[in-house]
Amino acid sequence: LFRGGVWRTGALRFKNRRVWGGGDLKSVFDPFCYEDQKQDRSAENPLTKVQPIDDQDKVFERVRCRQHVNPLSSRHQNLVESPKWTGEDRIFEDPSLPLYLDLGCGSGRYLLQLAQKHTGEANFLGIEIREQLATRANYWKSEFGISNAHFIAGNINVQDAWDAILDAYPGPLVAVSALMPDPWFKKRHAKRRMFTEELVKKITRTLAPGGKVFIQSDVKPVADDMRMKLLAEPLLDDITPMSPTAGELHETKPTRIEDEDPSITELKLSWSWLMANPSGILTEREIYVLNQDDGKVWRAVFKKKTL
Repeated sequence: LFRGGVWRTGALRFKNRRVWGGGDLKSVFDPFCYEDQKQDRSAENPLTKVQPIDDQDKVFERVRCRQHVNPLSSRHQNLVESPKWTGEDRIFEDPSLPLYLDLGCGSGRYLLQLAQKHTGEANFLGIEIREQLATRANYWKSEFGISNAHFIAGNINVQDAWDAILDAYPGPLVAVSALMPDPWFKKRHAKRRMFTEELVKKITRTLAPGGKVFIQSDVKPVADDMRMKLLAEPLLDDITPMSPTAGELHETKPTRIEDEDPSITELKLSWSWLMANPSGILTEREIYVLNQDDGKVWRAVFKKKTL
């Protein structure tokens, strides 16, 4: 139906007639796979067009929540329930498929695009601390019939959360991503960052041999911090320099870290970074950053050694 200049389908509405697809996810979540990723495509970006219609349940209205959530607050210390991997009410149609895990998946649009792109090849699981976003993402995946994507609301760094979610998964964990995590700039807030040493150990333990870890941030100190933690794991190899898209990327105004070992500073300056998202799909934050005059995104990829 077309009412009041707005195309409507199910519980979503589209302000741009060109993205009308009668439930076809591809026409709504258009893959941003193009060579020059620094382009202004806001006018044709269907991600900005997807909104719940006004008369739906409030949980599916435009979600309002904090941009940065303190993961150490008491309200985010609840245990995460184990997903139902098997049985008639299992969350994935085929739980034996390889698993891609996105930590801090935000709205879930990026993961939904990946799932649609790789239907029948892999399952995609998003973990998001803001419950409203995970709930809405699960509604979207049901609305568009995506059987290989699911979203869990919870704090991945709560004790036993990782094991509760992943230990019983029937298939192999082949990829983990942490894309644009909350930066928590202030030194006293660094302990709130999601990507901790303990989390890296859990990722390394669970990841299948040959599996990959993909990190990215538009804040270089955050990207440096994640990369240093991954480098500390002997079972992980930094394969970023071997990528055909690897290149030099430096801050316009270099960030100086107090009391940092000069050898560490030199190491960071020597690193190359991925110039493009290897998935061929951009996150919403990526699109925003790359369309700024001096927008930069620092990306790196690691691979677990095969013993």
